[in-house]
Amino acid sequence: MLGLLQEAGHVIVPDAADAQGVLVNTCGFIADAAQEAVDTILHYADLKKSGDIRVLVVAGCLVQRYGKDIMEEIPEVDALVGTGDYGRIVEVFSQVEQGGCPACIGDPGWLAPEGGARVVSTPRHFAYIKVSEGCSNRCSYCLIPSLRGPQTDRPMEAIVAEARRLAESGVVEAILVAQDTTAYGRALYGRPRLAELLRHVAAVEGLKWVRVLYTYPSLIDDELIDVFAENRKVLPYLDIPMQHGSDRILRAMRRRITRQGMIDVCAKLRRRVPRLVIRTSLIVGFPGETDRDFSDLLTFIDEVRPERAGVFVFSPEEGADAATFPDQVPAELAAERRGIAMQRLAAISRSFGESRIGAVETVLVDGISTESELLCTARSYAEAPDVDGVIYVGDATLRPGQFVDVRITDAADYDLAAEPV
Repeated sequence: MLGLLQEAGHVIVPDAADAQGVLVNTCGFIADAAQEAVDTILHYADLKKSGDIRVLVVAGCLVQRYGKDIMEEIPEVDALVGTGDYGRIVEVFSQVEQGGCPACIGDPGWLAPEGGARVVSTPRHFAYIKVSEGCSNRCSYCLIPSLRGPQTDRPMEAIVAEARRLAESGVVEAILVAQDTTAYGRALYGRPRLAELLRHVAAVEGLKWVRVLYTYPSLIDDELIDVFAENRKVLPYLDIPMQHGSDRILRAMRRRITRQGMIDVCAKLRRRVPRLVIRTSLIVGFPGETDRDFSDLLTFIDEVRPERAGVFVFSPEEGADAATFPDQVPAELAAERRGIAMQRLAAISRSFGESRIGAVETVLVDGISTESELLCTARSYAEAPDVDGVIYVGDATLRPGQFVDVRITDAADYDLAAEPV
């Protein structure tokens, strides 16, 4: 959307204080994300009331889910753009400037035109590359298929071309994302082709690191493992949302793999991929989750020992099948279980960090730390941006995008300290 707006002559500014119009792109996946989106919209609605901005447009999943309710509840919103209508963003701003109040909310499912303009909103040394849109898995707790449509893949050649353009602009870390990256290729080519895609992206000159997020455990096969084991540019870091450790709950979630299946996949990965780091996400408080189910989750955590993890409390979202399941878990109990699981995962993370003390690792500098002007923040292969901890390096002269060797000197639950070698 930013690329289309800029191409049409709009000027993108980093601070809303300098803007005439604001575009809020929202998530509506779970209650916490929807509330964050609403709070953001209300913040800019206040700026519009005070005259600091003139135009407020809201786009994304919250719009696709709640439609015109947003405009009715927050009259300061000038226009709405659903997930299938991102390509109309220039038209929407033009209509607003002419006094219209468009609400473009069609069917979900949209892929950006290949080769079109793009504004990279991350720091210039790393960028996300969306390889497909939507999801066809139909997990019982998830709204993504209704908000984003079924999985639609981008052509492999187009993804590689985008990676090449990004590398030419200074990007050294490409992060492949989708709702299910391991399913990439199934919609377009009839079978998963993530392994092949990774080999092509890793061959792009200028890229140093290729990272993959959101890999579905049942589709991690030997060909894909070989790429992680053999290609030095493809980082030995796998984000595998596993969701639970109880077979009974996994069946209710409609996950297509068992507890033992996930344990076996992780064990095979660790045998064949040196230095592997596993990130996962888990859900507690799913309807019908008993003390025994939760105990199964804790023993699952102890067996898999993911170095990185997040735990979410089940959110009974209207429209998701699981919202109507019997035996909903009380919110207080779910929150208590989340705390217990996070405590156990934090101990695993700290243990992993402490095992690295004294080691020399190559890190990618992200910039000056917000904690101190004397420190830089950086990441190794083991830390993805935004979701994982950081490595604080005691040298404020390092440049964003620079690779440097550091010696790890200390470890907390999630963050590390280091000095340049």
